[in-house]
Amino acid sequence: MPAGVQPEPAAPATIVEASEDIVVIGRLPQSSLPPSSVPSAVQVLDVEELRRSGIPGLPDALAGQVPGLTLSDEQGNSYQPDLSLRGFQATSVTGVPQGVSVFLDGVRVNEPTAEEINFDLLPTEDLDRIEVIPGPSVVFGRNTLAGAINLITRRGKEGSAASAEVSAGSAGLQKYRVRVSGRTGPVDLYLSGTQTQEDGWRNATDARLTKLFGKIGFRANGTDLTLSYQHADNRIAQAGPLPASALDSNRAANYTAGDFFAPRLDQLALNGRRNLGEGFTVSANGFGRLLHVEQFNVNLIGENSRLLSRTASAGGTVQLDRAGTVLGKWNLVSMGLEYAHSDVEVSVFGAHDLDTKVRDRQDALAAFLQDTFRLARAALLHGDELILTAAARWDFIRHRIADQSPTAPGREDASGAPAFRRLDPLIGLNYNLSPDHGVYASWSQGFRAPALLELTCAGPAAICPGLQAGTAPDPPLNPVRTTSYEIGLRTRPRPWLAGQLSAWRTEVVDDIFSVSPAGTTGVYFQNVGRTRRQGIEASLRGKPAAWLGASASYAFTEARFEDEVVLATPRRTADCAGASCNEQVRAGSEFPLVPRHRAHAAVEVQPYTWLSLFLSGTFVGSQRLRGDEENVAPKLDPWFSLDGGVRASAAGFAAWVRCTNLLDARYSNFGTYAPNAKLPGAPVEPFLTPGRPFQIFAGLSYGFGSGTYSAP
Repeated sequence: MPAGVQPEPAAPATIVEASEDIVVIGRLPQSSLPPSSVPSAVQVLDVEELRRSGIPGLPDALAGQVPGLTLSDEQGNSYQPDLSLRGFQATSVTGVPQGVSVFLDGVRVNEPTAEEINFDLLPTEDLDRIEVIPGPSVVFGRNTLAGAINLITRRGKEGSAASAEVSAGSAGLQKYRVRVSGRTGPVDLYLSGTQTQEDGWRNATDARLTKLFGKIGFRANGTDLTLSYQHADNRIAQAGPLPASALDSNRAANYTAGDFFAPRLDQLALNGRRNLGEGFTVSANGFGRLLHVEQFNVNLIGENSRLLSRTASAGGTVQLDRAGTVLGKWNLVSMGLEYAHSDVEVSVFGAHDLDTKVRDRQDALAAFLQDTFRLARAALLHGDELILTAAARWDFIRHRIADQSPTAPGREDASGAPAFRRLDPLIGLNYNLSPDHGVYASWSQGFRAPALLELTCAGPAAICPGLQAGTAPDPPLNPVRTTSYEIGLRTRPRPWLAGQLSAWRTEVVDDIFSVSPAGTTGVYFQNVGRTRRQGIEASLRGKPAAWLGASASYAFTEARFEDEVVLATPRRTADCAGASCNEQVRAGSEFPLVPRHRAHAAVEVQPYTWLSLFLSGTFVGSQRLRGDEENVAPKLDPWFSLDGGVRASAAGFAAWVRCTNLLDARYSNFGTYAPNAKLPGAPVEPFLTPGRPFQIFAGLSYGFGSGTYSAP
């Protein structure tokens, strides 16, 4: 699998496609829909196997299960990977155009500073269910250009249970975890705590992650309530990429030792559902979220730059569902309102003084309506059905930016109140020969409003050489708008075999990229016209015998520019003015860091009930380096990684050993261009993040109780 520590064995998660047994529950607890009624290539992961194997990184789990989802590693550590889905990004790196929304128990966790995702803050070990819904979504809303990842945490089971786990391995990894859970009558409880420490396989890449999670629930007489609390306090060293000239001599080197990311999060979420009778249910959630971040970079804007941010968010969603009949035909209608307010403060310090400071008060309001209607049943064949999905969503986002930066020559005040609004529709059809065989087609639109960082760095008077707040929001940026088309089929030819195939295209208008004006040093953000993502995804999963399970997936993804555009690049080109260089990007040029080909296969053998052996392999095709949007420089080489392991369990105990990169392949999974300040003249060259070498991890867990989550 791509970069990321795998400290415990990762048996393939159970993904059931084209089956009425697994339902799509949506963003809030609501009336359920099976995948055969959803016009999209929905992937639903039952994470029981993932939970028992203890995979610490959600992206690593998804990369092995979801076609078209690829990981790269710009930050150079185990806990902050960059996720690419259908040519869009979900990453912790600010300033990178984002296009994937992530929700945890109904709460949007994209950060309001730049729509980034901090995967290290998510309670990965406490998930009960994962849904990946590709394409723009009316229910999930803005920024779902590639799709939404919906995460549902677990709750206590009937009876009581407790477990403890300890694991260790390469790079000084140590992990300790305890959890208790149970249910008595209408009340259930779940509590967990996890402490992870790692020295890192590269120099000066230590990490410490402390996580606490708790949920209390109440279920009785048609009412279902949960109150959850999450705390995370992490400190993660960031090695980043290495100059290509130094990579061969020491792959474990750290070019800028001392960089770190230290977030502290507290989040409270209340979810409820009430059955009103006659097919009506109402669902609602409310949340409060407080995040403090300290980020230190030895070479950001100047030497020893430090970013401090505070984000306080609160809001809620209410949704009314009605499942019943209209004109004698089955129908499910959902309508909802949501509101969120975020107060963001960002300060960037140079070696000694405050460089920039900005505050943004954001308001996001939305209303949506979705209707799923069975148009016909047994129209052509016995048991067939035709289902129509029609939906619309209106979003309004307003920023109130106050620039509190020190005055400086040439710097304009960034204060302003830009607002964005958009109405997005969705139309889809499902034709099912039976619950196990069907085809679908959909057309939808989506949008992403410019983020705070982009708005405060959107003009020539606001040159941003790094992560810099406090610059002019004029000229304004247009929101990114998409139109998506998708067709596909689902099939289950045998009870033990499921397959899925889809083809999709997303047309994008006003994509946001960084550009560089002639005669200046630095970049700013600007709309660049039309771009396109398109591809084909296929997956096949089966369990032909109780002792044998296997899966395989393949994705072809093409992401390209449709208009000619001039972009900033660190490379030395024919169009350079001082330290600033431009590249002439032709229509048809490929996006960087989007591999055209990706394939994954996994097999698990269980010769005895207490023993499992598993093997998985991932192939990722060649990719353009960031900074080579004009497609003239060599590509990042394709790579293949093989993982494997064994797990044994008995009497509540489980022991496992897992190896990553069994072939010790030498590859790089991220590439960009930058000046190498450690060489005379600071020549610009490729900077690459090396993939992990062969590593081995082992662990032991013990669980007891009638509702235990320990491995069998």
